[in-house]
Amino acid sequence: MANEIVKYGNQLNAVPFRNFKANEMNLFFSIVSRMRDKGTKKVTFTFNELKKLSNFNRNGDDKSSFYEVSKNTYTKMLSLNMFHEEEGEFRAWVLFTGFAISQKDKVITISVNPELQPVLNNIASWTRFGLEDFVNLRSSYSKTMFRLLKQYRTIGKRYFTMTEFRYLLDIPKSYRASSIDDRVLKPIKEELAPIFAGLKVRKKHSGQGRKVVGYSFTWKRENPNKNDFKQLFDQQIKIDNVKNNPELNSSEKKHAIDKLLKLPLGTIKDLNVPALKMLKMAGVEFEKSKPKVKKRRDAKKHHVLETLPDWAKDKSENVKKTDKNIMPWDRY
Repeated sequence: MANEIVKYGNQLNAVPFRNFKANEMNLFFSIVSRMRDKGTKKVTFTFNELKKLSNFNRNGDDKSSFYEVSKNTYTKMLSLNMFHEEEGEFRAWVLFTGFAISQKDKVITISVNPELQPVLNNIASWTRFGLEDFVNLRSSYSKTMFRLLKQYRTIGKRYFTMTEFRYLLDIPKSYRASSIDDRVLKPIKEELAPIFAGLKVRKKHSGQGRKVVGYSFTWKRENPNKNDFKQLFDQQIKIDNVKNNPELNSSEKKHAIDKLLKLPLGTIKDLNVPALKMLKMAGVEFEKSKPKVKKRRDAKKHHVLETLPDWAKDKSENVKKTDKNIMPWDRY
């Protein structure tokens, strides 16, 4: 899974994943990662393949079997409608029109709706991220915000009106601003601070009554050619991102590192402990360093683009804001 990349058209970010549990989101985007550029032909996955991709054994949030989780996931996928309404005419589509689960053979066969091929095939403007980062997030709110911010990863900022924020994250109407702080923003900040360096969240208030009308997210923008594949020192960098984030207090930083390293909350007690020692506490093993070999001056320098397949590389048009030429959701 270390080299698995999820890439899809930005249209999908305009669809709220209503009532999806964390393990169901993991399964859905694991499927998306393997359906890219497959056209409309049927693709068959084994249960074991999808379990491994979605980290099912470790991150399941209920006691259901994989068969039951797969059924529940597709039932909810049917509600992921992409729609177009213009001049009194309304049309809606689902992304996957074929979905067959065989408990006997332990396989799932899936096909893409031909009318929504641009979401997974010949993508014009896209969102791209590492699947492992996604499935390791605990909160469904964190997973959704992770995707939405990754769309703007090279820009470094994203503003949501309150209406848009509630809609895209599927926040219950009963949640007031204080509940959103505790149940939505708190896990988002703790879980995404390691990934988005310098992540800050600011509330926008109305002129009267100081009512919260929106949220602004900013972070250190990524290089368009940044490699989303897992790197040797990723975890150390993420720990440093948490330690250096001025938005988190001491307790939140400790919780963020515990979650990142999959440690019981309260394990990290001293933020001055070096990142390598924290990783060893989490059972991460490191290869013994090899003797340095002096490189020839004329040796070819390694460039990050050489480790990326063609489909994962960003082009200049994908760094800009998304097009508005096809359907209303493209503004996302």
